[in-house]
Amino acid sequence: MSQLPGSAVATARAAVAPLTAAFASAGYRLYLVGGLVRDDLLGRVRDDVDYDLTTDARPEAIKTLVDPFADAVWTTGERFGTIACRIDGVVYEITTHRADAYDESSRKPIVEFGDNVHDDLARRDFTVNAMAIDLADGALVDPFGGAADLEAGRLRTPLDPEISFSDDPLRMLRAARFIATLGLEPDLKLMDAVGAMRERMAIVSVERVRDELQKMLLVPDPRPGFRFLSSTGLLVDVLPAIAAQELDSDRLAERTVAVAPESVDRWAALLLDAPPAEREGELHRLKPSGELARSVAWLTDAEPWLQPGTAPTSAEVLRRSAAAAPEGLDLEARLAFVAALRAGTDTTDLAAAKAELERLREAEPDLDKPVAPLSGVEVAALLDIEFGPLIGRAHAALLEHRFAHGPLQRDEAIDVLRRWWAETSA
Repeated sequence: MSQLPGSAVATARAAVAPLTAAFASAGYRLYLVGGLVRDDLLGRVRDDVDYDLTTDARPEAIKTLVDPFADAVWTTGERFGTIACRIDGVVYEITTHRADAYDESSRKPIVEFGDNVHDDLARRDFTVNAMAIDLADGALVDPFGGAADLEAGRLRTPLDPEISFSDDPLRMLRAARFIATLGLEPDLKLMDAVGAMRERMAIVSVERVRDELQKMLLVPDPRPGFRFLSSTGLLVDVLPAIAAQELDSDRLAERTVAVAPESVDRWAALLLDAPPAEREGELHRLKPSGELARSVAWLTDAEPWLQPGTAPTSAEVLRRSAAAAPEGLDLEARLAFVAALRAGTDTTDLAAAKAELERLREAEPDLDKPVAPLSGVEVAALLDIEFGPLIGRAHAALLEHRFAHGPLQRDEAIDVLRRWWAETSA
């Protein structure tokens, strides 16, 4: 692997050249950092074109220097040394060199600005991410051997792992993602440090843990990352219900690679490794959005369909399942999720379920959100009752009839309603 910058870095240097010149004329250096440098050395193509830069200029100076070029400037990260701007449609995040540390009992860094790019790189998570390109001359700045580690397929921390993980314990979990993403093998000292320090994860917010887990879930094959979590014991700290199952490490997260690389599908596939009674709690502990929680629960509720011959083919069950789908999902998505997990087995029942669903879609356009055949006003008038809970119960009775027998015409709905009322009020 060449240690010279590749095409993406060359493109970045050309794009940033006006800024580089402006910073240089003011006596500052500007460096390209982040995943783009690492991925360029690996020859990996990135979809994003936004740039992370670091400099010895302080935030006030950064704002002054970017102002003549920028279409917009954002200062929300200024207290942490970051000024963001947009120039010709490209977003730049420019951060003053950092030399921060974390208080042992705190979730937030103590921000200290620095003047030396080596000190800034020393505080980054792993050597493969602790590299920079000096935008003035295109030289690779690699004080901790990140390029050599990439070539050797090795994951290390720039400083001793105990220091790195003490500064930000989330890095222990982030290690799993880079193992899964880049196919790196963790250094033995890194492994030992995670095993010894994993209780430090207690000071990390659950939101950061959730976001890091999700990033790993969305890589093509997250299983190597989960094997790392299992072998170091860290799985107990981030997904205790799954860890309690003591699955063979080769089976851990096995289902995730079968389903689509979407957050809902991957979370649902992963949580199938937890006992049904504990799945909701396992996810809710990580404070997901309500939408994600509902969608994952709806997919995992299809677990009874995972055995051959168990997918529902009756119109009634399919109607109920379609109407219960959360916003953004439909029954086709649930059947696709099940089909992915049942690949290689007899799927005759799934084919029959899909065929019946297609027929229902043709005959019942409101299958996902059944429209009540009678309004609340009509129900109240027909039954001569006041508005209140009884109206909701009447609509529920009409919906139950709809699930069992299909859509109702108005006259049929009135007959069903009156029969229900006769039984209810008797």
